[in-house]
Amino acid sequence: MQLRGVGRLAKEEQSKAPANDVAGSKPARKRRADSARDSSVGSALRSVYAQTVDEAVPSEFLDLLNKLD
Repeated sequence: MQLRGVGRLAKEEQSKAPANDVAGSKPARKRRADSARDSSVGSALRSVYAQTVDEAVPSEFLDLLNKLD
């Protein structure tokens, strides 16, 4: 099945891209911003994990675990 105008649109999109553009690459500034954001997200996740590990186990849960023994 052939769609009308698809060839024309594809040619227009190709002509807009610079000749030396690598598909899927990001500008250097964008990569640094992504890296900083990823770092802050990683720090936040580590913090939440550490808080969860340090959290006390509720006595109701311990009672249920004791009943399994």
